[in-house]
Amino acid sequence: MIYKNLIHPFVVDTKNFVLDVLFPIYCLSCEKEGSFICADCRATLTELQNQKCIVCQKAAIFGLTHSGCLTPHGADGLISFYDYHDDKVANIVIAGKYYFLPEVYKILAEIISQKLKNNHTHLLSPNSYFLTPIPLHASRQRWRGFNQAEILCQSLSENLNLPCTSVLVRSKVTKTQKDLRKEQRIKNVSDAFAVNTKLPSPIHGEGSGERLNVKDLIRGKNIILVDDVTTTGATLMEAAKVLKRNGAAKVICLTIARD
Repeated sequence: MIYKNLIHPFVVDTKNFVLDVLFPIYCLSCEKEGSFICADCRATLTELQNQKCIVCQKAAIFGLTHSGCLTPHGADGLISFYDYHDDKVANIVIAGKYYFLPEVYKILAEIISQKLKNNHTHLLSPNSYFLTPIPLHASRQRWRGFNQAEILCQSLSENLNLPCTSVLVRSKVTKTQKDLRKEQRIKNVSDAFAVNTKLPSPIHGEGSGERLNVKDLIRGKNIILVDDVTTTGATLMEAAKVLKRNGAAKVICLTIARD
């Protein structure tokens, strides 16, 4: 045991040294060495000055869906933090996905966790909300190796002490939303989500190995639905509809950025 305790730090330090030499980490915005998002760029990312109703896209206090826009199976709100029209924001989010850098989303989760603690404390009681990600289709996740929304969710869970579980699956392959018009986006994600019937027990993912009744888990709960970027809100609203139809009390959508 003594030898193990002595050797392990040496192995970790050696591994980190080799990785730093062969694959140095650069800021995805300014290319300064040391972090995927350096302190200078982190401070200059364009923050959104107001939240919008997910349905009508007009200004909304705390991002809550306007009473006239709210429907029984609609999302109850949308909170986004950064402006996707800022090239620095877009470059960071896109590079994380397409350069296969899940660590980027852990950093972003740390940043928005602090913003949630500062401005949205009503969401942070573990007994009030649990987190769930927008799922990728299994084929796309195998190709990429990770789901950025899932990484965000897991990291937010650790930073905010909120439970996290994947209660949804993507039941059909969809096109990339960014190249589609609003009407096409809605059609593209129609019936794209279903409840995850292979969810282990309990909510934190450890336990007896028995399967949860996912509808019992969702029913009556408040859920924070997490994704990286939203434009029209079509994907989030379709996923929220499935959660609401399965008995969720509230669904608040949460994204890093809004296009």
